[in-house]
Amino acid sequence: MTLRIVIDDAADAPAELIDACQIYVVPINVIFGAEEFLSGINIDRAGFYRIVASIRNENFPKTSQPTPYQFEQVYRRALADGADELVVITVSERLSGTYASAVAAAEAVAEEMVVHIFDSQSGSAAQGLMAVEAARMVQQGAMAEQVLEALQAMRSKATIFMLIDSLEFAVRSGRVSFLQYGVASLLNIKPIMTVVDGLIVPDRRVRTLGKAKQRIVEGAREAVGDLPVMLAAVHANRPEGGNELLEMARSCFNVVEAHLLDLALSVAVNLGPGTLGLVAVPLPVVT
Repeated sequence: MTLRIVIDDAADAPAELIDACQIYVVPINVIFGAEEFLSGINIDRAGFYRIVASIRNENFPKTSQPTPYQFEQVYRRALADGADELVVITVSERLSGTYASAVAAAEAVAEEMVVHIFDSQSGSAAQGLMAVEAARMVQQGAMAEQVLEALQAMRSKATIFMLIDSLEFAVRSGRVSFLQYGVASLLNIKPIMTVVDGLIVPDRRVRTLGKAKQRIVEGAREAVGDLPVMLAAVHANRPEGGNELLEMARSCFNVVEAHLLDLALSVAVNLGPGTLGLVAVPLPVVT
């Protein structure tokens, strides 16, 4: 069977790796009032941040998950390209209905191809780098069972820490409570969030950017230890901050590869411009 990898566009990975690894991407819907866009199709990051700079209450951005039909379109494109088996790696089921859409689409093509749906229990670069490693395994001849085993190993140790700069976006998306928003805004505190069991949860709050970056690096390091990792600093229209965080983190990890990544639009909508994050995904050891 010919196996390929599919992700939704909540995942972050270098565009050149997505292309080289032949990863199929299902766009996520980004909505500004009455205007609706497909991430990576008819709106890019520059266009997104241009609109965000002049948003009002009535066109505050939000997202909606891809429909089953959107997933089915991508499955059928892969089928036309010669694939007859897919591993689909989705954003956390506890954060989005994307997983359910992927499953529904798999049922629609069940007579034509085999589709395995894998919940990354994450998003952003954790999801994206898992997909890159899975696709590399496919290119080296791995079967779906081996790929899924590797994904489970990576998921169990992958870690994400995020510093939220614009709490209004996180509150409107439901990612941070109004109570947390009020207290943090009053005290001028930037909350650090992490992902646990597929949910975004508070880690701690700090008063300075320097302490926040230090905590992000320490938190990720505590999670992965000396394991060899794929490391990524992610940012929402804040490349200098992302690069500083990546350079700060490099010496603290057993780094196999490192990337500076612009945060996926669907994640930027929910966490807001200025967000900084660090992602560490340990390489799998598969028997």
